[in-house]
Amino acid sequence: MNSRVLFLLSMFRNLPLVPISISALIVLVWLLPVDQWLEYHRALIGQGQLWRLLTANLAHIDGSHLLFNLAGLWLMAWWFGSALSQLKWLVVTLACGLAVTGGLFLFYPDPLWYRGFSGVLYGLFAAGSVFMISTHRWLALAGLALVVIKLVGDASGWPVVGSEPMHDFRVVHQAHHLGFIMGALVAVLWSRVSGQFGSGFLRTES
Repeated sequence: MNSRVLFLLSMFRNLPLVPISISALIVLVWLLPVDQWLEYHRALIGQGQLWRLLTANLAHIDGSHLLFNLAGLWLMAWWFGSALSQLKWLVVTLACGLAVTGGLFLFYPDPLWYRGFSGVLYGLFAAGSVFMISTHRWLALAGLALVVIKLVGDASGWPVVGSEPMHDFRVVHQAHHLGFIMGALVAVLWSRVSGQFGSGFLRTES
């Protein structure tokens, strides 16, 4: 095969395809008038509209909410590099997305509606940090500790830095807790099954 073609295929393979796809879906949902059909709505989920358990993570309240979550998504992609391979990105995103909305539905009856990707972002951070432990142990552990402190502060009502809402709506902190726990759990189980703790930087294999 032509060397130029091989080079292009190599570049394509190393693109962060899952973050790109997630970003495209989030923007598409924002551009199309379908948010009300995709958001977490407790009563409608109880009536059988189960797709909302996954699609709620793609819906956003306003433009600043959308941009904030997209920035967080690409910060995760930059910070963790290949500690989150393509397959890990996909599995962690889906698992955390379902954990956030499923957990809200099962354990937290007060939030009647929810939109946003922030719960999944907390899960991606937890998973990426666990996968990084073998290569950047203290950096990963420090990051996990700081986020745990923030989550405990949010749950307790402490004035933790970054806990004040940046938007004109109430932040559903329970979503962050659920996403973080699921991300850490997926990463620990994955590492135990694969026989390694962490995957190094930028790899596309699982």
